[in-house]
Amino acid sequence: MAVVCWNCGASLESIPLPFSRHAHCQSCFEPVHSCRMCRFHTESRPGQCEDERADPPTQKENANFCEYFKPRFNAYSNGRGIAANSAKARLESLFGVSSDSVSSDDSTTTPPPANPSAQSREAAAKAALDALFGSPTKK
Repeated sequence: MAVVCWNCGASLESIPLPFSRHAHCQSCFEPVHSCRMCRFHTESRPGQCEDERADPPTQKENANFCEYFKPRFNAYSNGRGIAANSAKARLESLFGVSSDSVSSDDSTTTPPPANPSAQSREAAAKAALDALFGSPTKK
């Protein structure tokens, strides 16, 4: 098994072991002697380190001086990208906007509603306001 970067998944075979605190991935330039690259790093634990002797830093992505560091083979996880895409899709569905409907050259136009029920909800809301406040007079 090859050791890969925790951030981009690029192979780190060209970097000699043990990793120096100053070693960085050649693809993304992230430090490789960091908690995210260590086999003891666990997101679900308090302090996020399984080694009880270690004093883990607060920034898990930064290079550190931990003497208990052991490189992890499966450090790369594409889950961060999947979670970001899922959050973006939920946000777009909340506002009825899709990335396809908004053009990058004309940001002043409003996109059409994402679905027909949005139009009917808009019409129902307008009718309720008109009933409450009366229909606006046209001049």
